[in-house]
Amino acid sequence: MYGLPKDFDGSFLVGRSLEMVCFNQNQVYLHFDADITICIESAYSYKTEQVIDVPARESNLMDLLGSAISAAQGDANGTLSLRFNNGDALKVYDTTKQYESYRIKYGDNTIIV
Repeated sequence: MYGLPKDFDGSFLVGRSLEMVCFNQNQVYLHFDADITICIESAYSYKTEQVIDVPARESNLMDLLGSAISAAQGDANGTLSLRFNNGDALKVYDTTKQYESYRIKYGDNTIIV
């Protein structure tokens, strides 16, 4: 909807550990320590390049519980790429310009993509 900021700096995500994964009908929530949440409302891929649309019928995101982000970056298409300390990768995609694809909330700040 708004796109990922061109000057996106994902350093605030580095070192954050995934504490909880929640699913509802239209969203996947990733809760990290330090009051950081990523809400996915569009599509993501985890471990493979297969894109999973929300709502997810099944998921292995729970494998990331307890893992910390080791690298975070965004690209011009609005894709958020996260690498975890266990070697796994998660990508969150900006799939629509009409609706929100995902939100990153950290402290009092929110990035809406």
